[in-house]
Amino acid sequence: MLETIAYVYLGAAIIGLLLLYWLGSRWFVNVGPTQIAITERRYWGKELEAGRVFATSGEVGIQAEYLNPGLHFVAWPFVSVIRRVEFVTIGPDELGVVTATDGATMPSGRVFAEDKAGEHHDNFQNPVAFLNQGGVRGKQLRFLTNGTFKIHPVLFEVEKIPKTRIREGAIGIVTAADGLALEQGQLLGKSIQGHDNFQKAEIFLKNAGQKGPQIDFLRPGTYNIFSDMFRVQLADAASIAEDQIGVVDAKDGQALAKNDVVAQTPDLKAHNSYQDGQGFLDAGGMRGPQDAVLRPGRYYINPFLFSVTLRPLTVIRQGEVGVLISNMGKDPDLALRVDAALGGEHPSSEEGGRQLHVVPEGYRGIQKNVLGPGKYNINPLAFSVVVVPTTMRSVEWSKTTSTNSNPFDPFTVVSHDGFEMQVEVRCQYRVLPENAPYVIQKLGSIEDLERNVIHPQIDGIFRAQVSKSPAIAFQQNRAVEQAGAEEAVREDLKKYRVEVVSVMITNILLPEALMRTTQQKNLAEQEQSMFDAKKKAEERRIEFEKTKAQADQQGPLMKAQVGIEIADHEAKQVQKRAEGDAARIRTTAAAEAQKTQQIGDAEASIIRAKGEAQAKAYREQVEALTAQGVTAVEVVKAITAAGLKITPDVMVTGGDGDKNGPSGALVNLLLANVVQSQVKQQAK
Repeated sequence: MLETIAYVYLGAAIIGLLLLYWLGSRWFVNVGPTQIAITERRYWGKELEAGRVFATSGEVGIQAEYLNPGLHFVAWPFVSVIRRVEFVTIGPDELGVVTATDGATMPSGRVFAEDKAGEHHDNFQNPVAFLNQGGVRGKQLRFLTNGTFKIHPVLFEVEKIPKTRIREGAIGIVTAADGLALEQGQLLGKSIQGHDNFQKAEIFLKNAGQKGPQIDFLRPGTYNIFSDMFRVQLADAASIAEDQIGVVDAKDGQALAKNDVVAQTPDLKAHNSYQDGQGFLDAGGMRGPQDAVLRPGRYYINPFLFSVTLRPLTVIRQGEVGVLISNMGKDPDLALRVDAALGGEHPSSEEGGRQLHVVPEGYRGIQKNVLGPGKYNINPLAFSVVVVPTTMRSVEWSKTTSTNSNPFDPFTVVSHDGFEMQVEVRCQYRVLPENAPYVIQKLGSIEDLERNVIHPQIDGIFRAQVSKSPAIAFQQNRAVEQAGAEEAVREDLKKYRVEVVSVMITNILLPEALMRTTQQKNLAEQEQSMFDAKKKAEERRIEFEKTKAQADQQGPLMKAQVGIEIADHEAKQVQKRAEGDAARIRTTAAAEAQKTQQIGDAEASIIRAKGEAQAKAYREQVEALTAQGVTAVEVVKAITAAGLKITPDVMVTGGDGDKNGPSGALVNLLLANVVQSQVKQQAK
């Protein structure tokens, strides 16, 4: 019985302890060092205000205030912990975009919530202050930068986005998704101070930032930009090479004057060479092509406001000048009236319905001052450059290849006596630098000068000259005709301010029939003159030969006498020489014959003696050996001479008479071979 009661008390104690532990775990909550705890009041408290989602100040519902790390007492069951969450960490290359699920209603027309409680909520870590100080529900303009934050995960949703990076050599073009509307005719949103390169969206809106493309842009770097509010597009910076210029066209600004085709650009320093768009507009920049160009380099220019076109530099080479035709400036009529009042000349010409004048700098028209050799940053929209050579040029009328790139055909003209002939001409001229603007003003180009002035003038001059002169006479008076033509051309081109150096007749092509008749006539006259000259020469030669023969008679006589004596001596000399040669030949022949006979007699005696001795030897051999013996000897000699072996070198025999028997014969063979080897070695 006692044991039963003891077990009951023990069980009750255990249950009490378990109950107490369970209640303690509900009343005391431990929050980790990197966590916050979200609580909820369920039974006892005030009701939430209409339109509110999270409770504050003892209201029933999910509490806006969270529990920080540590041990906390919770009035359970009225308040309970529903969730523990980790701190929010934003990396160094990230941004945290916050969307509030509770707060004041966003004003009509707005897209993003203005951060009215920014000074109180401590980067959204104090949600109660956010709600009590007028925080607005929706996606917030304020965002979180790199760091660790205690963010209520139900009240504030955090989206991580990458930071905005602008690479080197590029710009970031910005379009705002919220702000005031652009005014009528306005192309870009005006520049706003204080937004720190669009990194402070709330300042942008507070300072009346406008919705749409922005005149400000981002240079290379890394930016903390709320990409939902500001959309950033990358575009290449304007890069101008060493041999180029950048021609700029403005898309916004004041309107051009009626007669202007190029806008006079404000001082480049005012807008930093088009890199400060707002500075350009504030300085009175006008819409359209600009007269100021960009020189070689890199420029960060907003393509929403300016377009840049690359053009080559203007190059004037040695021996040339550049005549400028300005499309901008003051009215040239004013300059002409002033110049006329001072007694100056004021030539003008028509081009495309517009009158062109040679004017000083600052006026529209052909500029009086020319460009010398060099490289120039000339805007082709503001100035047209006409290159005029100042060295001597040559214009030719010829069938042959010429140094001129576009020669003319020879002049075909009719002489006074009705012959059609061709005249080849070369004209050399030059334009002085100070006269180049007036040449362009009157003619437009050097090609027009040669085609429309020099060519017809020289054509007309030579036609007039040839028509007054017979063909042969024109050729014979070539130098005079050339001088007259040169003087006439020089006088005609003075009014165009062109200096003529020379006019030369390079060739005259007469008709073939006229040339043949002239050649025959000239040939006959030359033959008659030649015959007369030959007749006179023969008469003079006869007289000369007669006188010479008389003077030279003594000479041949003396030569004949001396010749006879020389011939007599030469004949005797030849005879003596022949006799000596004959005697020498006879003596030599006799000696040779005698020598030959003696040699023959000696050889015959030797042969006879040999024969007789040999015959005697044969007779004696026959007597001693008989005829068969002599024959056998001769046969042996023949075999020996041929090197034939008919008997062995060593012969060994054995038989019954040999005391030693077969062994003795073998010993004899060995001894014979030893003796034969020693004999051969001694013979060597």
